[in-house]
Amino acid sequence: MEEVTDLNHSPRLRELLIMYVSRKYEENARFDDWHLFEEYKLLKRNNQLDELFKEECFTNRMNDERYTG
Repeated sequence: MEEVTDLNHSPRLRELLIMYVSRKYEENARFDDWHLFEEYKLLKRNNQLDELFKEECFTNRMNDERYTG
């Protein structure tokens, strides 16, 4: 498997990171590629990449509730 070295060719990863840092850091969140990629490296180093998918599930659930609730 190829190693992710930047977000240029990973738009979905970038989107997941934006959702994740938005909720985690709220008003202090930074959305530029450098900060997003640093967060990715931190999650990877700490074996916590699953947090991105948890965030996606949470966000999808919240969106579903808005449309069906």
